[in-house]
Amino acid sequence: MTPSTSPYLHTAPPLRRVMLQVAAALIPGVLVLIWWQGSRWLGQLAVAVAAAYACETAVLLMRKKPLAPLRDGSVLITALLLALSLPVLAPWWLVVLGTAFAVLLGKHLYGGLGQNPFNPAMVGFAILLISFPALMGGMPAAPVVLGSVDATSAATLLDHSRTLRIAGESLHALYPPWQQQLLAATWLAGGIWLTTTRAADYRLLASTLIGATLCALAFWLGGATTLNPYAQLGSGAIIFGACFIATDPVTAATTPLGRWLYGILVGALAIAIRNLGNFPDGVAFAILIGNALVPLIDPLTQPRYR
Repeated sequence: MTPSTSPYLHTAPPLRRVMLQVAAALIPGVLVLIWWQGSRWLGQLAVAVAAAYACETAVLLMRKKPLAPLRDGSVLITALLLALSLPVLAPWWLVVLGTAFAVLLGKHLYGGLGQNPFNPAMVGFAILLISFPALMGGMPAAPVVLGSVDATSAATLLDHSRTLRIAGESLHALYPPWQQQLLAATWLAGGIWLTTTRAADYRLLASTLIGATLCALAFWLGGATTLNPYAQLGSGAIIFGACFIATDPVTAATTPLGRWLYGILVGALAIAIRNLGNFPDGVAFAILIGNALVPLIDPLTQPRYR
């Protein structure tokens, strides 16, 4: 048999396989959440997945489109990412509403997968956060380590730090609970695994964390009343967003340089919004702003061929 010669055609991996890899990378973090905060997470994930598939099916039928997209796994990942971004005490109807917003407004409003400029899960999350801020802040009691003293707070570390920041108190000795740090490490391990399998681009993951770290360091060294960089990255959604949302190939920048700039921008914006805005976390808004700037980033970073 005569071997073929160059040029060789490199094809992208099947979409379904990539989506299943992302789902697999989420499993360890989900297990940590269930161990830490209880089995309610299973119900929340199930509700989100059921609502997502129901919305997807209804839209495809109304548009008289084939039901093949139900098998590609994209709507599954949208549901999982949104459910994991919501507080575990969110009522079931809020999960259903957010999932409907994600699928209908974030995806099918633009024509379906591949044509949506904004990450669907973050569209649903942002709408819920703006519309129901009190419900979106509900979290189970978790230990907050302040210096060497263990305290219990019904608010998340970010909510607690925001209250202290408004009061003008120092946050330099505030650290996330060890369970939160374990969860962040688990998300990071899943994200790194996705880059090794090429299901995610390492540039997007690395640049988002670099942008977040540099911005957090700037706030901390600037004397502002903010969390230290380790606490900034170890709490909230920074690492989760960097590993599973900023790496979305549909809504992120597409050029090599553009992906570095996009990730740095998203990471820095997430920290800036968190420290300067009215919401305790800014990952969703940072992702959506980054998505909106992709049509500007890509043309400006096109590689030159000679």
